[in-house]
Amino acid sequence: MTAVDPSTASAPATGAPEGTSEETAKGMNAEKPTEAPAGPVSTPEELKALRRLEEAPPLRIRFYYETKMVDALLKLPLTMEPVDPAKGTQCMHLELWLKDQFKIPEGSSVFAIVPALETYSPPLPLVLLNTVAHRLLEEHAEFPIVDYSLVVRPLVSLAVPIPPATEKSSPFHAINGRDLSLRDNSIAQQRAQLEFVDKMRTYGFARIEVTPEQAGVPLEAFRAVRRWLRDQLALPKEQRWTERVDVTETIPNDEVEKPRSPFESLMCWSRPPKPLESLVSKGRYVGFNGDATREYLQLRWPLQRSGTVWPRPYFVDTKEETFAHDMLALLQLLDGIGRDCMEAVCQVLNLDRRWMFEELLDSDAPPPATDADVTTTDPSCRYGASVLRIYNYKNKKGEPVDPQRLDLNMSCGSHADLGLVTVSPCATVPGLQMWNLERMLWTDVERDAETIHFSVFAGETLGFITNGLISAPLHRVPATVVEAEADRRMSMPYFLRARPQAVLNPTRPAAMPAITTRDFMEEIVFKKRPWRRESCATPDY
Repeated sequence: MTAVDPSTASAPATGAPEGTSEETAKGMNAEKPTEAPAGPVSTPEELKALRRLEEAPPLRIRFYYETKMVDALLKLPLTMEPVDPAKGTQCMHLELWLKDQFKIPEGSSVFAIVPALETYSPPLPLVLLNTVAHRLLEEHAEFPIVDYSLVVRPLVSLAVPIPPATEKSSPFHAINGRDLSLRDNSIAQQRAQLEFVDKMRTYGFARIEVTPEQAGVPLEAFRAVRRWLRDQLALPKEQRWTERVDVTETIPNDEVEKPRSPFESLMCWSRPPKPLESLVSKGRYVGFNGDATREYLQLRWPLQRSGTVWPRPYFVDTKEETFAHDMLALLQLLDGIGRDCMEAVCQVLNLDRRWMFEELLDSDAPPPATDADVTTTDPSCRYGASVLRIYNYKNKKGEPVDPQRLDLNMSCGSHADLGLVTVSPCATVPGLQMWNLERMLWTDVERDAETIHFSVFAGETLGFITNGLISAPLHRVPATVVEAEADRRMSMPYFLRARPQAVLNPTRPAAMPAITTRDFMEEIVFKKRPWRRESCATPDY
């Protein structure tokens, strides 16, 4: 099919993308079943957004697959249920239309899409075009042209279950953490590294088995942080511990902002009333924080080169030096596992190890213990880029939950992480789920996990530097319900991240500009991902 010239064509009455033949249009808007099952109930906010999409002109979208491009006008919103062609397009019909246009063979289909120039990005379900389009409407007087590549997979994969933990190919079959930490180039080390990278490429996540002694560190930390968070909540806001990574500039607006939820649901329609200046790099912090679904402690590695003394004066004044030392030991443990994972990635994918550990990652040198140990200072960057968050999730017991709208009552909504890898010890209550693209289902990562099992999954930065060989998976935590408030779910993901000023494309062609981590976050991730909403409070990376 020849690409449609939108200057001479108008949206077809069928609601099919522009350029659709009468026969194909009938396929896209196939006869509706006489009795469609009742769909989930939309919120007033979503209904308003859906009406706006109905009233808007079709979205011009260029789809790419292999060597072909199809220029189309797509009537929105996309729906899971049958819909009047004048009011939208059913996802199934769009999928069938794309198969026809690109001559995708029988036995395969369109499973997702990715931005055409960002094929390393997390694959997006087709229905997320609603969120993308609604955000575009809020930012522009009319729709701009958007470009997406198709992610095509064999349909047979839908019927193939994820292998159980008893099979070595399974992401739930734990990799020996001790073998992964070896640096002797032994068979055991090579086997563990290959197994780790293979599972990350196939599933986006892997399970690491640590020693009982290592597993005990998070268990003690959960108890200590639960108490610490309770004590912090009892204090006036100005007496809680919080510090900025960069203290050379202040942001008055942030001081009056309420804690924000980074993502409510995959149907996230709302945005600020006007575009905001990008201040992502100014929002980096440590200390107590919270949002609509949890309270948490955020920690970063205190940098020796910046003269960041640990324990901080706050912990000395409150006589919590032991707690501070324990948190540093926890940071060291999780950071070490994250670095073991990156050693494997460098070894198996032939990435420059010196670049990884000397340019991308912060130094893991121990911080000064007293002011007398300080040799250099840097108030603009007192802590490292990597982040540990110890979450205490709010109990959803007693809240009304529509089983068809679990996205509206998430403890943590669907998203992909920012960094290189996320190291997540087993939570106190299972809950973490990963989206499996090939099987189009959510996978319970922690369901059969023991305390010695740490989950590791990829972030967007790793997707970028591996050009999509390892892609960041979408993941979420459904509503968490426990009987007693004292048993609320706790988790502690450690996000191993690249330094903001580090160059992510050092082997680029001479004519191509350098892209730093800050560029990648501020210009791509926080602006373009449907699950990354801006707010007046500056995001943290």
